[in-house]
Amino acid sequence: MSIKAVIFDFGNVISVTQPNTCFYNMAELTGIPHEIFFKAMGPQRSDFDLGVISAAELYSRVLKDNGYDSESQDKDLCRKLGDMDLSSWNHINTQVSDWALELQRQGYKLGVLSNMPYEFLERYKQNIPPFVKADYAVFSCNVHIIKPDARIYKLELDGLGVKPEEAVFFDDLQKNIDAAKALGINGILWENFNQAKAEFEKLVK
Repeated sequence: MSIKAVIFDFGNVISVTQPNTCFYNMAELTGIPHEIFFKAMGPQRSDFDLGVISAAELYSRVLKDNGYDSESQDKDLCRKLGDMDLSSWNHINTQVSDWALELQRQGYKLGVLSNMPYEFLERYKQNIPPFVKADYAVFSCNVHIIKPDARIYKLELDGLGVKPEEAVFFDDLQKNIDAAKALGINGILWENFNQAKAEFEKLVK
């Protein structure tokens, strides 16, 4: 069975890795230890990516959960923290973006499958070429399902009109790759551009 589609995750694949300076800047703004803000990548992130809560609400919850009750009620502060988080992801790996579009020009269908909060899409979607030019993109906030739930992969495959074995999926998290493989999708764990590209080229030969 030949490969007909390539599907890319966003975070740490199309985007460069979120710089930890974001959390240190939050600490500088608030006087709260930066370790607290790292927890925004924890369990509360699921509701954020599902589109259930805003970035401001995410940080309000994180602060409240860690004993910063007065700060958690400061709506302006939580909004600023949310804005800092969102903007920290708006750094595109142009090498990956260009390669994705080149694969599309070669005849592969281009898909995007990402756990993504709606505010990021609202602000930055139009500036990310693979988002704009994808043949089909599924974002968790729009469908209220997050990886590694099998349903979100099936939505992507249906949208692209391909069978699982006809698709290659790139993601930086092993659990997401495992879920893809369980459905019969060719999964490549993304460590870096050169590694992923070499594995893809070996697969399609």
